[in-house]
This record gives sequence, structure tokens and C-alpha cells, in this order.
Amino acid sequence: MKNNHNHIYICGIGPGHPDYIAPIVYKKVENADILIGGSRHLEIFSDYKKNCFVFTGSLSALKDKMESLQNKTIVVLVSGDTGFYSLRRYIQSALPDAAIDLIPGLSSYQYLYAKVGLGYENALKASLHGKELDFLQAVETYESVFLLTDKKQNWKWIAEQLVNAGYGDYNYHIGIHLSYPDEKIISITAKEALQLDEDYDLSCVIIERNK
Repeated sequence: MKNNHNHIYICGIGPGHPDYIAPIVYKKVENADILIGGSRHLEIFSDYKKNCFVFTGSLSALKDKMESLQNKTIVVLVSGDTGFYSLRRYIQSALPDAAIDLIPGLSSYQYLYAKVGLGYENALKASLHGKELDFLQAVETYESVFLLTDKKQNWKWIAEQLVNAGYGDYNYHIGIHLSYPDEKIISITAKEALQLDEDYDLSCVIIERNK
């Protein structure tokens, strides 16, 4: 990548709705030679008629593509914010000699905390995507805990752990399809969450410690 003279902009596009994308991201897209992102991300900017590379999850394919480009302005679109579990860490590590600028976006935790009327000054913010985390200990240390879930460690599994540990009466906020027309935000207790029958897909949750 050192001699490719590409300029990479990693742009956070917020929770998903175009209204939550910063104007500077649209400017970077307009000036880009190529856009890289998931199909959902690229669809937002389809009117720009840019050359696109669909990221399907293969990090090696992403690296190969970016190394194959010469003297290009590349915009990489990532969900939420560039600094919160995005492709930023991988790209900076895989392409250490590249010119990389970060354009921050609205993160899912910022969005959900605002929606439920809470702050996150004393909150733990983490991801359960393919990893384990002792969030039960964290609920006693922090005012709240924000978690990105995965299919196994989903919102109901988290609620079960809370109830089994004696935290069933803690406030529990579930965010589904944030910012989209079918957005759903449920604020109940962890115990009440176990009574829900819905099978929500990937979501995020806030565990709010009782005062």
C-alpha cells in the first residue's frame, strides 16, 4: 500500500437512516473514486453512481482490493461511528502506510441512550459479537451497560443472565432497527423481557442499574 498513493476515508454513517449521516460524509462520497461498504451502506449512496466494492465480511478480500487500487480516493462506509467496533482497527493495522482519515458518525449507543433519555458518562459500552464479556460484574460497577448483541448472545439471553443473577428488576432497554421506519425501542425490566415472544434479529441493549 505504501506506493499506491491512495487516500482512504473511513466514514461513520450512523445507525442507518440517511438523516443521521453527517454532511461531510456526503462530500467525501461525492469526491470518491470508489466506495467500499456493505450492500446496505452502498444503497444509501446509489444516486452518486460511484464505482463500488461490496464488503461481505472477508477481511482478506477487503485488503486485497484496497492494495490493488492506485492513486485513488477511497471511501469506506462503516455503521455507526468509526471508533466503536468498526473496520477502522483492521484497516489501520493491515495498511499501516496508507493515508487514512476518519470521519466520525453517530454511534448506536449515542442514539439509543438519547432515545431512552439517559446519559452515558458512567457507562460501559461493549460488544458481544463473537466474544465473551462479564457484563454481570459491570452492572454493579457502572450506572449502565450498553451491549451490541449477536445471534447467540442476544437480548433474551442477556435478560436470562440478569434474572438468574438476581438483577431481574433492573431497567432493560432493547433497540431494534434503530433509525429505520420499523424501529422499535422497548423499555421494561429484564424479568419482563423474558415474557416477550418476538424473535428480534441483531439488536443492542442498555442495562440500567437501579439507584
